[in-house]
Amino acid sequence: MGNQHVAAAGARTTPPAIAGCPEMSSAAPGSASDVVILGGGIAGIAAALELLDAGRSVTLVESRNFLGGRAFSFTDTNTGVALDNGQHVIVGCCAEFIAFLDRLGVRDRWFLQERLRIPVFSRNGKRGDLAASRLPSPLHLLPSFLAYPHLSLSDKLRALWGMARARFTNRDALELEDVTFYQWLRGNGQPERAINNLWNLVVEPTLNDNVREVSAAMGLMIVQEGMLSSVSSGNLGYARGDLLASIGEPARRMLEERGATLLLGDAVRGLEVSLEPKGGGECGSVAAVELASGRRVVGGEFVSALPFSALLRLLPPEVAGLEFFTRIGRLEWSPILNVHVQYDRPVMDLPFCALVDSPLQWVFNRNAIAGDPTGGGQLVTISVSAAWDFIGLPREELAPMFLAEMAAAFPAAGEASVLNVTVVKQREATFRCLPGAGRLRPDPVTPLSNLFLAGEWTNTGWPSTMEGAVRSGQQAARAVSRKSRL
Repeated sequence: MGNQHVAAAGARTTPPAIAGCPEMSSAAPGSASDVVILGGGIAGIAAALELLDAGRSVTLVESRNFLGGRAFSFTDTNTGVALDNGQHVIVGCCAEFIAFLDRLGVRDRWFLQERLRIPVFSRNGKRGDLAASRLPSPLHLLPSFLAYPHLSLSDKLRALWGMARARFTNRDALELEDVTFYQWLRGNGQPERAINNLWNLVVEPTLNDNVREVSAAMGLMIVQEGMLSSVSSGNLGYARGDLLASIGEPARRMLEERGATLLLGDAVRGLEVSLEPKGGGECGSVAAVELASGRRVVGGEFVSALPFSALLRLLPPEVAGLEFFTRIGRLEWSPILNVHVQYDRPVMDLPFCALVDSPLQWVFNRNAIAGDPTGGGQLVTISVSAAWDFIGLPREELAPMFLAEMAAAFPAAGEASVLNVTVVKQREATFRCLPGAGRLRPDPVTPLSNLFLAGEWTNTGWPSTMEGAVRSGQQAARAVSRKSRL
């Protein structure tokens, strides 16, 4: 859910050994005792907090004038309303992200269901719910599943068999990293309708990719941890207000209060690297970072919390050509599309719903989420994961296309006047959990002795989610601390 960032714990994979170093050297790095963090997204914030706890001084560099990374808000120029770049969703098993919200003092700004309930509509208006009952896990979903109208009786029986197989499959098995979840599902008797109206309904918004594309290892992780691990693990939640007020601004205040130096609105333009081959596979170190303003920032250690594609562009060619970094370069991105529609009247009653057999996928009633169920008009957010069919189309074509789909799914939308439509495209929204991608994700330690990696794309065992981002920042900070003690 693009994500609607939701996730569950999964297998760790060990990357191949670091390749050799180039035979080069340059000036020695400058000396400093602070840690420089590149990127002010959730991973960078989490790393900064962890390092401050360890007694380190921290400088955080962020290209934009605010924190939050890919979880941000902007003011719509037509309406003056704060809109999120995309609808971000959490679930109950996102323990580290929920603890992160507690630490920032904003847990009350986020809603989390006491008991899972996802309304699911078909294009003809038929409703079914996937909901947790009071039965113990994994039986808690059974009553709603048996009443689920979007599968036939035969589909349900096969899906129950698939659930049982998923629960007891060892998702750490190496071969599951090399096949798609779709192949696993078909091999375990799942019909196409069950794959489309049940399995993909859960997997696509979580992994931002279709079950036909993601690895079986990651697909099973989502099912095991998000659906079957406990009664509360799938409880769904989201920010009650905009993301800047719910993450970015509170994080900025906390970091400033704790003495971190924030260099905002100044992008990193390059890394100065001293290439002096060392033992243990290390190939030198980072001397400084060069910023767009011309400023040169020196540090003792550096944590890159940038997207993998941005990091690779900053490295000198001889460093980017190392096997460690070329492996990272084989990771791929998946797009997300969000369409914000302002109607002159309410068009839906529920806070959110999912749809099958519709390009709408998920629709969120922002008025209800903010605690204002009517407010005269209604702001609706349509979230489309794995938006390959739409991301290349002009916004002028996308708006009427999705307005027509809203009118088909919600009769009141066909009668309402549309006051504003804002289309937000994110071509590089999340990394893809394709077969083999798990082996490309790096640990925090790199061939450069003082460069460490954070970001949800690193080897956290989680998909591309806010939970994975927090965990990656923590992992990187702890790797810095371990190295400092050596």
